[in-house]
Order: sequence, then structure tokens, then C-alpha cells
Amino acid sequence: MTHRYAMSALLALSMISAWANAATTGVLIKSENVYAQPSSTAKVVSNVLKGSSVSVASKQGGWLKIGSGQTQGWVRMLSVRTSGAVANNVGSDIVGIAQMATGKRQPGQIVATAGVRGLSEEDLKSAHYSEAGIAELATYQVNASAATSFAKQGKLIKQNMAYLPAPANAQ
Repeated sequence: MTHRYAMSALLALSMISAWANAATTGVLIKSENVYAQPSSTAKVVSNVLKGSSVSVASKQGGWLKIGSGQTQGWVRMLSVRTSGAVANNVGSDIVGIAQMATGKRQPGQIVATAGVRGLSEEDLKSAHYSEAGIAELATYQVNASAATSFAKQGKLIKQNMAYLPAPANAQ
């Protein structure tokens, strides 16, 4: 009987390992540059068109390492609709499955974060000030007339809104 359980466990582990190592597939939801490294300042190695099927090899922060035909490189995660989760680490996936099955999880483990996609707890802990990143943000700034023109093109309607009242416990 013990041999039977051991064989069942071995088979289950083999299936989980094969599943975790399989490349995830996805489709580009918009045309995207393919970068040599997971950074928008890295060298652009190619361009992949909207609707292209890609094979996702790995994830790093908000970036996915993809392959499409002869093209390989990194694209922004939000540009790809994947068919499943992208594994970072087979061991952590197996632990995650076990925790899901038992209902237990590690203290401090991030379960859900609203508005942040692709940032793990490790990414947030290792974050640091980047002067180059702040300088890059400044390049995205537009003046009021450009913003107004953009809003008109999108047929947005101006609405005046009152400020929120101060919280009762504010000092």
C-alpha cells in the first residue's frame, strides 16, 4: 500500500514539474518593441505585431521573455495576453500549489495587490531610487494645451469636481 502512495506522489510531482516547465503561450494585444533586456532603455532587437502568437519563457518584474519565430527578447507584460501563469521558479510553484491545497500560506506573503501587476514582494523589497528613472518620467510630461487636445480627440467631457472634505480624525 505504501508503494502505491509513493508511486502516486511521484507521478503527481512529475506532472507538476512538466506543467511548470512548459512554456506559456500568449498573444500580443498591441504591437510592441522587443528589447534585448527587460528595460525600456535597452536595445530594441525587433518589433512584434498585434495579434502575434508568442511563447513566454520567463517573467522578470513587469517584463516577459518571449519568442516568436526567429525573434526572442523582452516585452512589457501588459502587452501580452497569456493563456496561464508564467512560472518564475518551479519550487515556488510547487509550494504555492501545496499551500493552495492546504489553505495555508506564509505570513507576509502578498496574496493580491490592487493596481500592481508584475511586481513581486521581492521586487518591492529590492526597489531603490533611480535618478535615471525620475529623469525618464520627466520626458512623459505634457503641457496643458497638449493634454486638452488629447482629451478632445478622445471626446472626453470636462467635469468640475469639489475637493473631498478633510477626514474627521485629521489634525
